[in-house]
Amino acid sequence: DSGIIYCLSRRECDIMADTLQRDGLAALAYHAGLSDSARDEVQHKWINQDGCQVICATIAFGMGIDKPDVRFVIHASLPKSVEGYYQESGRAGRDGEMSHCLLFYTYHDVTRLKRLIMMEKDGNRHTRETHFNNLYSMVHYCENITECRRIQLLAYFGEHGFNPDFCKKYPDVSCDNCCKTKDYKTRDVTGDVKNIVRFVQEHSSSQGTRNIGPSGRFTLNMLVDIFLGSKSAKIQSGIFGKGSAYSRHNAERLFKKLILDKILDEDLYINASDQAIAYVMPGANAQAVLNGQIKVDFMETENSSSMKKQKASVAKVSQREEVVKKCLGELTEVCKSLGKVFGVHYFNIFNTTTLKKLAESLSSDPEVLLQIDGVTEDKLEKYGAELIPVLQKYSEWTLPVEHSSPGLSLSGSRGSGRSALKEPDGEEPISSHYFANPTRNERKRKTTSACQKPKRRRTSYSGFRAKGVSTTYRKTSSKSQSSSAIGSGLASRGPQAASGASRKLGIMAPPKPVNRPFLKPSYALC
Repeated sequence: DSGIIYCLSRRECDIMADTLQRDGLAALAYHAGLSDSARDEVQHKWINQDGCQVICATIAFGMGIDKPDVRFVIHASLPKSVEGYYQESGRAGRDGEMSHCLLFYTYHDVTRLKRLIMMEKDGNRHTRETHFNNLYSMVHYCENITECRRIQLLAYFGEHGFNPDFCKKYPDVSCDNCCKTKDYKTRDVTGDVKNIVRFVQEHSSSQGTRNIGPSGRFTLNMLVDIFLGSKSAKIQSGIFGKGSAYSRHNAERLFKKLILDKILDEDLYINASDQAIAYVMPGANAQAVLNGQIKVDFMETENSSSMKKQKASVAKVSQREEVVKKCLGELTEVCKSLGKVFGVHYFNIFNTTTLKKLAESLSSDPEVLLQIDGVTEDKLEKYGAELIPVLQKYSEWTLPVEHSSPGLSLSGSRGSGRSALKEPDGEEPISSHYFANPTRNERKRKTTSACQKPKRRRTSYSGFRAKGVSTTYRKTSSKSQSSSAIGSGLASRGPQAASGASRKLGIMAPPKPVNRPFLKPSYALC
């Protein structure tokens, strides 16, 4: 699976890529510090999964790249805005398959991003204020641990019609907030907030000082220590110990909420070691709280360390699913090789969904494969010589009776070709996942029937001939040509039907006809 890891700086991209490489993952860094040719090479390798499975990049990466099979997007640091996060996370799962987005958040990243905003040379006061507002919107998104993530994102962009029950209905794609046990209680903390504001006002008169002490200023972590009554607190007066009833987790959330609500603010100071330190100071709404104009409600949660860890339910993977997974892996590798030969991206040969359905079919019969969306006669003629041998190998797999699941046949049939794929009678299980859906089985491809097909140039085996590739499907008798699409694919077995009667075939694989030559293509795989 391919993925993107977004990092805040070039150095972090390089460190992340090196770390992943040491752990055995094919990862490469992508940032502005590389030459144009190096970036193009990394991008090409990642898109085609040619020696690069994970790309570690700055936020500039991804613009204009439409790679459909990105299975995960990870933010190793806090994004600068909700707009940026929405765009970057949206690069996962464009093929409709399940994908994952993961954001690692720590409040320390806020200080780092603030410094980057302050260091912008071409930014005026209005521009900086806009960047700060965007940053705090992102912090608010991360700090909100009660509302559904999808609702938060859509509401930010003015959409309010999302059904909040979606996450509960589909637990496989639930956000982290909807997965949690909702054990929250809201209480009025205005009294505690007033004490905090008075204390901060008292100790923020000496702005700019580098001395941390009773007459100095305090960072957010220092204030949390004082509020909780910690032994490591820098001062033991004022609000010292007033918040002993809070867990540290909730105390930190309370102070962050006050900053987001502009009751408190942070003043960035660069010390002699060139380190950015954020000192807490009264915010724009501080006086309104003291005057009783603003009431502060706080949603208290359990301590994160004491929250019950939900055990992930590990689904038992059946033997058939393992075989399908292996088949999908080999088909993907073949498509990558074909992509190099034809000079196209491998997912343009067969997209992820089509490859998955090909693997699930466990069949090598062209008439069965042509029923799959995305599989056309032209593509089978062009690429079948390489793909069908892989499918043939897995089509001979048999599902053991004791491991079979409802909806799958227990064994292959050596009876007539039509009976192998006809709908089951009575209690006979459905033969495959594809044919289990009658609506899909009835929905035919946009092709004419066998009797209405235009005349095409045929080979000596009566198969279709591709331009530049001499791949033949099967030998067809005149009787089989007049039969239906599925029936013709299963007609005339010849002597192999008797010789192979003792061997069972796979779930969807009909008996292999006589003399179905898969001629080698006119090109050679590198």
